Amino acid sequence: MIIDWSKEWKQYLESSRWTQELKKKGITNEDFWDGYKLGDRHEEYNQLTGYPGRILDRMLKFVGSESAVLDIGAGAGAYTIPLAKAARKVTVVEPSRGQVARMMRRAERDGLENIYVINKRWQDVDRAELESYSLVNAAYCFHMPDIREALQKMLDVTTGALFLVSLVDHGITDIYEKVFGEREHETEYIYLYNVLHQMGYPANVEVITRNYQIPLEMQMEMLKSSYDFTPALEQRLMDHLAATGRLVKRENGDWVKRMYKDGMIWYQKD
Repeated sequence: MIIDWSKEWKQYLESSRWTQELKKKGITNEDFWDGYKLGDRHEEYNQLTGYPGRILDRMLKFVGSESAVLDIGAGAGAYTIPLAKAARKVTVVEPSRGQVARMMRRAERDGLENIYVINKRWQDVDRAELESYSLVNAAYCFHMPDIREALQKMLDVTTGALFLVSLVDHGITDIYEKVFGEREHETEYIYLYNVLHQMGYPANVEVITRNYQIPLEMQMEMLKSSYDFTPALEQRLMDHLAATGRLVKRENGDWVKRMYKDGMIWYQKD
C-alpha cells in the first residue's frame, strides 16, 4: 500500500494537539501569537536554547551580500535578523501583527532597513507578490492544510536552497502525558520529508539536538500560555520535574533541564 503523505498530513494537522488547543480556546494561530506573553522575551529564550544555532550556520552558506532571501513564518525574527545582516534583502511572510512588531523592533535596534514584510498567511500570498530567492526558509510555521501546494509555491520561488525546520522531539512528551494527561502525536518533520519525496524532490534531513537550561519561571510561563493551572496541577508538575531530575538549583533561582531536537530538511536546486 502506497501512503499518500499529503492526505496523511491533513489528518495529522487536524488531530494535532496544537489544532485542538486553538479550537478549544476559540482562537486562530495568529491570535495566539499576537497575545503571546513571552513574545518580547523570545530573543532571550532563543539565546538560552541555542536556537537557531547550527541551522542558521548551514543556511548562511547559501546567502551572499547580493542575495534575496524569503523567510516564511518569521515570527519574532530568529532567522530574519541574522539573515538580513548577511543578505541584500529579506522578504518576510508573517501573519501575526504582534510577531511582526516584535521583529521590526529588533530590526530597528540593529539598524536594519532591508526587511520587507508581507503580513499574510503563506497560503494567502499570491505568486505575484514574490520574486525569486537564493534561500527560502520555513521554520515551525506549518499550519497549512494543503501542504503539497504550500511546498510547491516555496519551491517555485527558490533558485538556491529550500530549508524546512520542524519538530522532531521537544523532550517533554512525558510531561504532557503524565501531568496533563494528553497523548502526543507523531512529530511533523517526517510528513514534510515524505511529501517532498512524493513530489519528486529528494530532500536531505538532519536532526539537530540542543541541550540547555531555562529559568523555571520561563518554563512555567510557556506552559501557562496553553493550560489553565490549578495549585494541584502546578504541584504535580513540580513533583514530576523533580522526580525526573530536571530541576537545577542556581544562585539566581531554579532552572529546568531541557532537550530539544529540530528536524532540518533541505533541498538544493541544481
